Parts: sequence; C-alpha cells; structure tokens
Amino acid sequence: MKFAEILEKFRVLGGVAENIELRRGSYGRGIFPINPNQPIKIMVPTHLLVSPNWLKLDSDNHIRLKPKLGLDPAFIDFYESYQQFFGWSNVGINELSEYHNELIKLPRKIKQFLFLFGWLDTDFDKKNAKDYLNEYLTSRQIRIGNESKLMPIIELINHANDGKQYLSDEGIKFEGTFKDEALACYHGSFDALHFFRIYHFNSESTTVLSCDVKIDVPNVGLINISRFDAMVDIKDGVITPRMIKKKSEIQIDFLELVNFKNKLSPRKIFIDGMQQFHVSSSLANQIFDGLIEHNRKAHADFISECRLSTNKVAKELESIALNQLKLLSM
Repeated sequence: MKFAEILEKFRVLGGVAENIELRRGSYGRGIFPINPNQPIKIMVPTHLLVSPNWLKLDSDNHIRLKPKLGLDPAFIDFYESYQQFFGWSNVGINELSEYHNELIKLPRKIKQFLFLFGWLDTDFDKKNAKDYLNEYLTSRQIRIGNESKLMPIIELINHANDGKQYLSDEGIKFEGTFKDEALACYHGSFDALHFFRIYHFNSESTTVLSCDVKIDVPNVGLINISRFDAMVDIKDGVITPRMIKKKSEIQIDFLELVNFKNKLSPRKIFIDGMQQFHVSSSLANQIFDGLIEHNRKAHADFISECRLSTNKVAKELESIALNQLKLLSM
C-alpha cells in the first residue's frame, strides 16, 4: 500500500493531512513536506484517536481492533491497514526484536550501571510479541486528560529537542513550515538515558537526573534517591520531585542535577525541599555537591565500560553518557 492511499482513507474519516509525504532522512523514516515553502498540517480528530486497550494481536502477530467494540468498519480498515503497512507490522516488531537482542547481550558490568540509571530486571528478560507490542504502544502514546491515546499518522513524526509541540484541540494537531523533515518534541523533561530506555534512540537532553543512590548523612539519616520522574509536585508552575520521610529515611523520587529549562535551579529546588526535614541550607548544599561528583564518576566509569564493548546498544549508551557528563561538568 502506498502512503497516499492510507492518507486518503484517513481524510475520508475526517483526518487532515496537508502537504506531507513519508520519506527516509537522517532520523530514519519520517514526515517531510511535499512543498517546503508551504506549511504542513496534520490533525487527528478525537474520534480517530485510539485507546491501546482496543488492540490485540492475531495469529500472525498483526494488530487488530477488538471486534466487540462496535467500531466503524471503514475506521477498522484504515487503522489495521495503517499498522500493517506503516506501523507495527512494517517496522515496529522487527526493530524492537533487534534492539532487545542487543540489550540482552550487553556485558554484565554495563547492565549493572543501567540499573543505577533506571533500568529494571524485566528490561533484560526475553520478550514475546505481546511484550514487544506493549513497549511499542508505550512509546507512541500521548496523554489526554486521564487517558493515553495513540495518534495515527502524527506518530510517524520523528523527535528533536527543538521540534514543534503537539497541540491538543478536539484531537491532536501538528503544523508548521519545514524546509526539511518535520520534527516534534516528544518529551522535554526526560534525561537522555531515560529517553533512550523508552524510545530506544539517542537524543541530547538539557537535564540530568541523579543515578539511584543512598546517602547516609550524620544527624539526618538515610537519603534514598530514585529515578521515578513521573512522581512530581508542581508549585507555582515549577516541577519538583516528590520528597517524603518514612521513619528515618528521606525518599526522593528523582533528583535533577542539571536543568537548563526550569525556572529554578535544581540545586535551589533540592535545598528548599530539604528544609522541610530540618536540613540546613549549608548542609544541603554540601550534599548536592557530593551528588554532582558522585554522578560525574558514575557516568565516567559507565563510559569506560561501554568503550570496551562492540555492542550496538553499548555504543549508543556511550554517546548518551558522554553528553550527560558534559552537562554535569558545565
């Protein structure tokens, strides 16, 4: 099936796709303007957004919409054809299989570092088609209110930190004028190692999260820092990590060490947050200095281990860690 054919099915159902074509560029397959002097516009109306819960795999591992949902047959034809020729069946399952085969083969020492940077044991388990599908869908979902939705056609746009933002207005819109490939910003607050774990490609970041670490501070107790950066508090428009105390342990769900986009510096956020536990500013400042140094060493040692490996994923991780170390040294 040609891309123009799937776009026509999309338009008949109420979708908008103006001045776009599918080509390969420096980021792989992506969306390009047919005429770079004219704006592109893509709009997936609400009724064409798909819940991941609607999907299942058939015996040939093709995506199918569950039959009991009572969906429009024309929509079913469009979406299943889209996933077969331009989505999951075309690239998704094969790319994920290749990535996980390399991930599993990583040396033990590299895996140990990855656990510090937020990877889990399950990341290195052998996967089946359903596991790959869940991972594929997770990397393509957008949050709308309290629901996660999949957005056909728009999801083909590749990521860049300075890419355009999606617009949420009776569906999902993306528009702008692009001399070359159209690029979107998927997520602006992940650090690069977290981003790679979800999306499996290297994207430079403006933030660095601390690795998993526990610090025993005299007269304060244990400070336990994780990398759960979905657990946030928002105060006066500033995103801050959730900090709580359980018994004698201070738990911090994540801690940014560098962030060039936040209104407040990560250091000030940490110092202000620690005051609720009666930790003085001078001591909190010393702890933060120690965390910077600890993370610099962790990234440097991680880079050294990656350089010893010829694994494709290890080479990607080396490049990412070099950029993160650069941010930590600024």
